[in-house]
Amino acid sequence: MFVHLHGYSTYSFLEAIGKPKDIVKNAKSLWFTAIWLTDLNVVYGAFQHYMAGKDEGMKPIVGVEIGFALDANNVANLKSVGSITLLAMSTEWYHNLLQLVTYASQTGIEFRPKVDMKSLTEYKNWILAFCWGVESRISKMILNWEPLSKIQEIIGMLKTTLWTENFYLEIIAQDEKTHPNIAKINKTILEFSETTQTPCIISNIYAYPLPKDKTNQELAMAIKDNLKLFDPNHRVPTTENHLMTEEEIRSIALKNGYWPQKVDEWIQNTALIADRSDFKIEMGTSLFPKYDGEEDLEIIYQNWKDRMILEE
Repeated sequence: MFVHLHGYSTYSFLEAIGKPKDIVKNAKSLWFTAIWLTDLNVVYGAFQHYMAGKDEGMKPIVGVEIGFALDANNVANLKSVGSITLLAMSTEWYHNLLQLVTYASQTGIEFRPKVDMKSLTEYKNWILAFCWGVESRISKMILNWEPLSKIQEIIGMLKTTLWTENFYLEIIAQDEKTHPNIAKINKTILEFSETTQTPCIISNIYAYPLPKDKTNQELAMAIKDNLKLFDPNHRVPTTENHLMTEEEIRSIALKNGYWPQKVDEWIQNTALIADRSDFKIEMGTSLFPKYDGEEDLEIIYQNWKDRMILEE
């Protein structure tokens, strides 16, 4: 059974539409039993998503799509920064995810958060990652005609860092005839999947719950870019990014000419990943960051941290 592993809520500031609870309710109405939320650069919606999932009897899981560079201290400009999507496979990894998002915000370039190989190595426990999207690091390299050997080297580095079983490549479910860049990326991703023995998943990357919400996403992006809808330079969404059913995902992939056996495999991989996840947010527990500093300050911190909690 297909599971949406990649998608955004309204917390992906003015890039997507849909409150976490609305996304979860719509997912349940489509007979999904699990759903991931992977907002752009932030995990602000994690708690709402988790609680909504529990209320609806679903398996809610959290991740993040975040900027990625090989070395955060050696980035010339945004052209060398793509993205990578990280999934919380356990409570421990959720804590690591929070650490990574903090790190990414502190080392961003031009106000864009990013992680790098060093930070992924440090917080790799129970991390699962995949690359796709026109904005992903690998996809940008493909569209920029960078050497395939260089791209394959990065895939190898990620698999070594995160462990082979925790890294996937992503096929996007959109009409390739009307989106030649997506067609180029998908075809190249499949070649890398074969040569590097890296499994694939499939997604349409949801950005709003219902098809009718597409116009609202267009409006949100215009507001973000400080443009009017009648401005010819405003961004117009051309892909279909509602919460698709498994039948819609499958139909698009088959229409693009992919073998039914491969499509079944990509769909099955999404379910296997969801089954592996054991993510929980502990309720009624206060979580404080680990404080490393001078010994006398650490003592004060430990003695006073519990008194910082304000009870309603």
